[in-house]
Amino acid sequence: MAKTVDRLLVLGLDGATWSVLDPMRQRGLMPHLDAFLAGAAAGTLRSTVPPVTTAAWTTMMTGCGPARHGVFDHRYYDAAEGRMKVNHSGRIRVPTVWHLLAGTGRSIVCLNVPGLYPPLNVRGIVVSGMDAPHLEAALAAAPEFAARREAEAPGYGLGYFWKRAPQTLEELRTNARLTAESFLGRAQGGLLADAIVTDWSVLMVQFQNLDPFQHRVWRYLNVDATGIDHPEWNAAAGEVIRGLDEAIGRLFELAQRRGAAVMIVSDHGFGPCLGRIQVNRILVDAGVARLPGWAGRLSRRTVQMGDRLRLWGQKRDNPTARSASFDQSVAAQYRFDWKRTLAFAPHQDTAAMIYVNCAARHGGVKTAAPRMSPRQIDEARTAAAQALAAARHPETATPLFPQNTPTAETYQLDPEREGYPDLIALPDEPYWVRTKLTSSRAWVEPDPNLPGTHRPEGIIALAGAGLTPGRTLQANLTDATPTILALLGLPVPDHIEGRPIVEPAAPGERNGFTPARHDPAEGHLERPHRQPFDYSREEQAIIEHRLAELGYLE
Repeated sequence: MAKTVDRLLVLGLDGATWSVLDPMRQRGLMPHLDAFLAGAAAGTLRSTVPPVTTAAWTTMMTGCGPARHGVFDHRYYDAAEGRMKVNHSGRIRVPTVWHLLAGTGRSIVCLNVPGLYPPLNVRGIVVSGMDAPHLEAALAAAPEFAARREAEAPGYGLGYFWKRAPQTLEELRTNARLTAESFLGRAQGGLLADAIVTDWSVLMVQFQNLDPFQHRVWRYLNVDATGIDHPEWNAAAGEVIRGLDEAIGRLFELAQRRGAAVMIVSDHGFGPCLGRIQVNRILVDAGVARLPGWAGRLSRRTVQMGDRLRLWGQKRDNPTARSASFDQSVAAQYRFDWKRTLAFAPHQDTAAMIYVNCAARHGGVKTAAPRMSPRQIDEARTAAAQALAAARHPETATPLFPQNTPTAETYQLDPEREGYPDLIALPDEPYWVRTKLTSSRAWVEPDPNLPGTHRPEGIIALAGAGLTPGRTLQANLTDATPTILALLGLPVPDHIEGRPIVEPAAPGERNGFTPARHDPAEGHLERPHRQPFDYSREEQAIIEHRLAELGYLE
């Protein structure tokens, strides 16, 4: 049984995995982490489904999986408008840990965590992360922090540097230096926030740039069979890890000065990526999705022309506005015969998220989607699931989608009612998902700009809370919020799906998922969320452009 604490420092290392950190420690690049782990309990923290950044960090700070908190990806499908939109804090259906702490009168600091734009109105400081359209917006709810940042934390920003795999050693070295500087800027931000909010109970700093770095430079880390043994390139990549260690070392010192316990978490792990799976091509080949004939192609061009005219009008009215090519309706982006398509996937990256194309569900999309009875909707879901389950790699014959989660049966909810995907299909671990239909008929294609991708196995480490140093922890990402609450001596609300990892499990209790069931007393689960906020077209274009540069969109 752990002791309760007055203060807790939480370090969020995006995409951190022991398969990278352990070799880097052995190479002498992480002395501060080494010293920390000597007094810590540590182990594996299994991510959520799907293990994508925004969904996973929302799970970390709510104690709930996506079926309960409502965020499955960076974006969501707005069927009423027929468009993909960027998720935001107003769409989170349950209280975050920051709300729960603020409700007890405690002050908090939360810097750079994705999913928190617009910033929360709580006691303390919340600075948004990658989903803020720009730094000024991220800082909007923290005026004193914003005013002092340039002088006291000049490196704190939202810059991202890994937009492709490095082409030259000089490019790698330059981006590595900038990334290390961004880590130091995060630490400076934590120190500044501590100086402003002196009575904080929880202070969290998230290090986002570890994730895009691993996406683009995985092989030069040289930690697995895909690694490239090239000493100069390996050393340049190692400087990023050394910079991360220096940054977290400064925050370890802060925790020691404040008598705070320390928790390190990642939202997911990482591993090699061998290519992208064209999920919509699989659905087309199975007859679940249909390509149009000449009349359908003409209709799609008409829709595209309407989108272009709309964008032209916006540009005319505001010459500085961005005209993003992906600011289009789903009908314009995907060349399907919408009258005959049963299901399709508009999301891409760590999972294929499949939606049934029924008129009742997607009536707002000008596609003349087929009218389906409840039985036909179930048959369409089954057909899509069977197509993905049957898909095999053309060379190895291994399943391309070994884990398929039907949301209705798994989470005991109505996907149409909630606006959720009907099916979440996780690809074979070494692969990423592509939804954009290309001219290629291949199911799997290499992507030289994406040598690394997400894995479900992240990290957890905890020191200063009375746990035996060296103890091995095994936990789920849903356990992070209840652990924070338990360490501060606070009760864990019933709607939270995880349990505190610092307390022994009750007999027969499992550390896993509890399905979200609809109880009329639980208003956050009773009806689809109606957010009071939405991004402007311009803001959405900025964020989608950033996501595209980071590899999440095409």
